[in-house]
Amino acid sequence: MKFIFLCVTSKAKGKKKTVLVPRMPRWCIYWFSCVAKSLLCNCRVLWCKIRSWMMEETFFQRLLGDNLLGKDGVVKTSSVGGEGVTIGLYFSAHWCPPCRGFTPKLAKFYEEYNKKQGDKKFEIVFVSSDKNEGEYNSYYGEMPWLALPFRDRSRKDHLSQKFKVSGIPTLVLLDGKDGKEITKEGRGNILDDPKGNNFPWKPKTVFEVLKDVTLINNQNEKKTIDEVKGKVLGLYFSAHWCPPCRSFTPQLVQAYKTLQESGQAFEIIFLTSDRSEDGFNEYFKEMPWLAVPYGNERVKELSGLFSVQGIPTLILLDEKHEIITLNGRSCVSHDPTGKEFPWKLKPLNYLNEMTVSTVNEEPCLIYFTDGEESTIKGAKEIIGPVAEHMLAKEQSPVTFFYAGLDDTADSLRDFICLPDDDNLLVILDIPSQKVYVADDDVLTREGVEKFVKDFSAGKLVGKSLKG
Repeated sequence: MKFIFLCVTSKAKGKKKTVLVPRMPRWCIYWFSCVAKSLLCNCRVLWCKIRSWMMEETFFQRLLGDNLLGKDGVVKTSSVGGEGVTIGLYFSAHWCPPCRGFTPKLAKFYEEYNKKQGDKKFEIVFVSSDKNEGEYNSYYGEMPWLALPFRDRSRKDHLSQKFKVSGIPTLVLLDGKDGKEITKEGRGNILDDPKGNNFPWKPKTVFEVLKDVTLINNQNEKKTIDEVKGKVLGLYFSAHWCPPCRSFTPQLVQAYKTLQESGQAFEIIFLTSDRSEDGFNEYFKEMPWLAVPYGNERVKELSGLFSVQGIPTLILLDEKHEIITLNGRSCVSHDPTGKEFPWKLKPLNYLNEMTVSTVNEEPCLIYFTDGEESTIKGAKEIIGPVAEHMLAKEQSPVTFFYAGLDDTADSLRDFICLPDDDNLLVILDIPSQKVYVADDDVLTREGVEKFVKDFSAGKLVGKSLKG
């Protein structure tokens, strides 16, 4: 073995001493060098991931921007929210008498609730509809919470559209962890429950509403709501006196039987609007599923819970009680054999009669094509990955569609005054009565993602659908 000489100084005596140390083989030096490089590379990758995680926008940053106004100056939006926190968006204005009447009550509730919790578990952001900054500053001076800066008018408009605010004062409550909407009825809840005994007033689930209700089948056998847990559930609002209901019910019966025979975990509960018990009994004989007995007030409660406007209405819920669609009737009519059951929307959807109801309810990105197979294939390759990426990160403010030669697409083109033969990418926001048409160079993955993010941030200029 070869040795090398090292000259070592003793700390105790300050004398130099020569020692023999084994010489490290070259392969060993090379091995240690590779290990060191690998560790350094892994550390860099880890640091990049940590830095990316630290820099990633929170839900409330995307919703409200990077900065809010606090009582002591600018507050970083990244500090807002969290586990166990409720965020209230308070749409209000100084010129509105009901707002000025409600604001002191809200301030009292806000301070008393947070004091009782011993920690700030309820935060509010004032979203102003004031006519000028002077009124805004004066009114905000009465409030103990945060505020969206007055100059950010486009974001204020976007928030009003997103939460379908049709009047003020409105208090929208959101889950501070993930931003999911809890209720738009915050104002009414505070007036009805000023001590906050049921705060944050999460709406009951179907199972909570029906937990003590005895369900029946058409053989008058008694069932409980627990017997449908773990299944896709259809809530069928219907009545014998309604001609469209009597027309649709046989279609639904056939679809139900087909799904049952194929082993699908699917159940329906009939919620009657019949005017007499005899009418209910006669109608229910045709149905092979369950029902809430005639005259039970829970039918009305469920109708209000889902804002049912007319009949027949079939609402579909998944196994976790989340809404699949409020328009199950179209799903059954368009797909009677249940090929697409349970009719959940995909990241990228084909626009047709079955899926178009979503377009009426929320902002949608739609790529109108000429129907050529190559064009549709290209659209899927570009838009599909964007849709999957944004939905996986829960960052998508739109539902994604592509359109071919279906009559639904032609009708929608006519409605928003688009040429019949052009390939066009648009964001259609029917609730806000706006359409945003993308430039031709947007049709890349990066371009589509930026188009959607700019819409979410209120940076796009849209055309009114009202003419």
